[in-house]
Amino acid sequence: MLVDSGLSFEDARTFAWDTNAGRIFAAGKAKIQGILSVGGSAISVNCFSYESDPTIPIGLSVIDGVLVVGKASGKAFVIDLSNLSLKYEVPVASNLSVCKSYQKHMICGGKDVLFSLWNLEWPTSPVFSAKNVRPDTLDLEVPVWISDASFVEGYEDRLFMTSSKYGDFCVYDVRSGQRRPVSRSAWRVSRKQGKKSVGTGRYPAMLRDLAVTRPVTRCVAYTSAPGVGLRAIAGNAIGDICLLDFRVPHASLVLGTVAESRRKVRSVGTRAAAPPERVKAYQPAAGAITALVCGGAGCANLPHAMPHAAINNQPVVVSASIDRFLRVYHRDSGELLTKIFTKTPISTFLIRDSAKFPMKVSSMEEKVDAEGLGEESDELWAGMETLESKDEPPMKRTRKCGTNAHS
Repeated sequence: MLVDSGLSFEDARTFAWDTNAGRIFAAGKAKIQGILSVGGSAISVNCFSYESDPTIPIGLSVIDGVLVVGKASGKAFVIDLSNLSLKYEVPVASNLSVCKSYQKHMICGGKDVLFSLWNLEWPTSPVFSAKNVRPDTLDLEVPVWISDASFVEGYEDRLFMTSSKYGDFCVYDVRSGQRRPVSRSAWRVSRKQGKKSVGTGRYPAMLRDLAVTRPVTRCVAYTSAPGVGLRAIAGNAIGDICLLDFRVPHASLVLGTVAESRRKVRSVGTRAAAPPERVKAYQPAAGAITALVCGGAGCANLPHAMPHAAINNQPVVVSASIDRFLRVYHRDSGELLTKIFTKTPISTFLIRDSAKFPMKVSSMEEKVDAEGLGEESDELWAGMETLESKDEPPMKRTRKCGTNAHS
């Protein structure tokens, strides 16, 4: 089942599983609550510094016996779950919008806040702090507004992906030796959209056109098989959900011992030469995408699903949007399996570790069943008697007079 039960949380904005103790934690603006998933008994977390912070929570994670809560003010609170007390605080930066944790790592970002990686065992300074990309053609600073960040399964401590409100995706590799993203691309419907020519002459300046650039709200990175490369499921502010491919095009690489003699194609290294290819588009929603879970993504599904959850063995994509629908897609075929209507707009959701999603029957079986039902209905109608009523007089037809008719 997708919906097991209803639990009441007061002013809750973010949720997280504590599967070891069977608890669900919810963070609100003023307090942190915990409720047992079986029985529904409430647990209160007392933290004066958290309650005195007036900003909203933007991230909640449960890792290795600690609860990590991030707030928009730029503080991350690490709470010990053994005694439900504050362990320490991590000052990051103001205007945070993303704060996620897995194992001993925490990733952060926000409005005018570049991506940063923190080690929760040594939280005095970030392990990796990103650097903004180079200025545009008019020598203007490229704006930064990170909307979501994702771990990459199998590369949890070195490879990360971020999305922005300006429709950009950035891939950071900690071991590459550079602070700028190793791959930066934009999600556009076509390669012509999102660019605006400014000036005249042979080489006019090309700037982003914000009128056709859609803010990306959620992104989940995953690698479905060895050698497939980095892909992502992303949703934007108008309800589009797509499977994007961030692999480097083979035509843009020059490899092997004959690389010096074959310089017809310029090598771009790990930077994408073009926007990511839209591998598959799913049936869109009627509002902004608020949460995404992809089967096989592992730790990238946090905090909605745990890395060891059964959904990681199923080829499904679960999305929530403000149009009050929870949709389940087949990840590989893009088919909409089911959707559930709720009475309120969905801001987030949690998936049990043992949740199983029924796969829809194939289209061929549906076609055969439909043909069988059609033949049976034709036979049924052919065997019925035709009833004729002889007592009723025939209906008389009257001619209506026109407006120009003479009296």
